[in-house]
Amino acid sequence: MADNNYATKHDLQELRTHVDERLDRVDTRFDQVIEATRDMQTEVLRAFHNWARPAEVKIRSHEERLTLLEERVSEIERGKGLA
Repeated sequence: MADNNYATKHDLQELRTHVDERLDRVDTRFDQVIEATRDMQTEVLRAFHNWARPAEVKIRSHEERLTLLEERVSEIERGKGLA
């Protein structure tokens, strides 16, 4: 008897079903990875925002103080005729 190694239509359908199932699992896993990545990105952005907000307040305060000091120096220079 000759050994017949050809795939039948049934074999091909089983293979297609198996491949489709695997691709569905890969798609699901990929979606999970995307969701986890977005969650991590959100956490990083929130942490940075929580850090940056007080830093921004401090910077604004220092800028205001610097502006006042510059105005005082200008007044002193004008008063002494240095300007």
